[in-house]
Amino acid sequence: MLIERLLILAGLLVLGALLLIGCRLWQVCRLRRLAAVSAPVGLEVDLPPGPALLYFTTPTCTQCRLQQTPILADFTQQTHVAVHTVDAVEAEGLVRFLGIMTVPTTVWVDQERRPLAINHGLTPLAQLRRQALEFGLH
Repeated sequence: MLIERLLILAGLLVLGALLLIGCRLWQVCRLRRLAAVSAPVGLEVDLPPGPALLYFTTPTCTQCRLQQTPILADFTQQTHVAVHTVDAVEAEGLVRFLGIMTVPTTVWVDQERRPLAINHGLTPLAQLRRQALEFGLH
C-alpha cells in the first residue's frame, strides 16, 4: 500500500514537472514568434530610441504599488536604465499582442520594439539586473 502511494506521488511529480517544462517551452516559442514581427500599427508605445524596459501595471494593482514599483525604482538608481510605465487597461491592444495576462509584468524591448524577454508577475531586482547585463544595458 505504501509503495502504491509512493508510485502515485512520483507519477504526479513527474507529470507536474512535464507540465512546467511544457509551459516554459511554450513561452520561449511565443517570445521567438513575437520577436520576429513588429508590433502592429497603433500599438506602439512612445519610447526613446534604444532598448527599454516596459512596466505593465494598473491603478488598482496593490502588488505593483507596494512591491514591484520600489524594486524598479532601486533598479533605475543602480543601473540608470529608464523604466516606462504602461497602464495595462489603457494599452489593451499592446497587452493582448504581447500575451500579458497578469500585472505586474515587465517586458524588455529592443530598438525595433520587439520583445527580448517577458517577466510575468513580480520580478526580483536580481533578475532585472541579470537581464540588463544580458542585453548590454548597465
